[in-house]
Amino acid sequence: MIWASSIKKSNAPPQLVKFSEIMHRIATRFRLVFTVAVLAAAKVAAQEAPSAAGQNVQPDAGGEEAAVKRIVDGIMQPYLAQGQRMAGGHPWKRSPFLGTIVAVSLDGHRYFFPYGKATDAGAPFTRETLVEIGSCTKTFTTTLFALAINRNQIVPDASAQKYMPNGYTLRAQQLTPLELADFTSGMPDDPTNLPRELEQRSIESYTVKDFLTWASNYEPGTQLPASYKYSNAGIGLLSYLVATATGKTWEDQVNSEIFQPLGMADTALRPTPEQQKRLAQGHNRAGQNAPRWPVFAWYAAGGLRSTAHDMISFGEANLGHNEVNGKPVSAELIAAMQLAQKPIYAIRNGNKQAMAWVNDMGGGNPNLHPVIVKNGGTSGFGTVIAINPTKDAAIFIGMNQVGADPAEKAVEILRRLP
Repeated sequence: MIWASSIKKSNAPPQLVKFSEIMHRIATRFRLVFTVAVLAAAKVAAQEAPSAAGQNVQPDAGGEEAAVKRIVDGIMQPYLAQGQRMAGGHPWKRSPFLGTIVAVSLDGHRYFFPYGKATDAGAPFTRETLVEIGSCTKTFTTTLFALAINRNQIVPDASAQKYMPNGYTLRAQQLTPLELADFTSGMPDDPTNLPRELEQRSIESYTVKDFLTWASNYEPGTQLPASYKYSNAGIGLLSYLVATATGKTWEDQVNSEIFQPLGMADTALRPTPEQQKRLAQGHNRAGQNAPRWPVFAWYAAGGLRSTAHDMISFGEANLGHNEVNGKPVSAELIAAMQLAQKPIYAIRNGNKQAMAWVNDMGGGNPNLHPVIVKNGGTSGFGTVIAINPTKDAAIFIGMNQVGADPAEKAVEILRRLP
């Protein structure tokens, strides 16, 4: 599969469409923005069911809830019981404190299923437990990019230099914001001059100036747009371009444009002291305690912490619900989310790359509806956010061990939901 942040480049023959075709698709998509907005505004959002179910659904519970629980349990329980395996080419050993939270939204009804514990001390996983969502953060950044596109604040195929912060000049003048958003910039996963130790890579040590200086000196090794190459650094640079274009910092934008409108009060780059008490303990591939994930200078690619409640709210908005958590969702935000989800070019396994999101096409099986998915990983967590628009279904899975990549399980659950 092609969701994992550890994947750098497809081994299959390149399937990129030509640059002109990318631009044609984007231009066509922009002409549909207003239509999308009208349709999104007309969509009737299902409300969150006022049910006591969620944290501990009983096996004999009736109706939809019991059906969802059977599907989730049937997929997650055997997966979580695995003691060791190879994950991403590395040996993985299950932590004795492995814990998971699964949030499902189906036709606007929310269900939460906890497994294991959130901390080594035995704290339970709940919908309010914070986890490091890693690269799921990228979908927030590309949503902000899409908002800026629709507001005519940034031109996706213009030279990225037009939006560089003052004092920085790109060597790669041909580089565009869109190529950063859809991983065709050729930029490496992370800056190549990082300190060796994780703690020394934080924004306090490897500063914004360090990052932008490195990015300014980046030179593509091939003609752009390049073949698919996953890049944290690319999305990080994109966030600074959007900030220049809009005149607002990434943190200000993500709070005012997404978190506040959707009622996502527990999603943050830097959790408050109270939120830190609800942070799960992460674990490395050997099952040992992992350090907290630093805030990097390219934080817009992977720095957020969030909860199952907040992430399923984000999923519902991405489905086009015009009301989330009792708050109206603007047609403008929905249109931007749907623009970010739109396929731009084909990748391996018949899947399609969008702006950070991947459209999983079910291996070309015409009987399987597309699932739009993005996963994330840090030094101690594995996460995934995914939606199945055909079923009006969304899922978020947060696991407190790296290498326990739940993306395939999320897609499987969404496809098996009634």
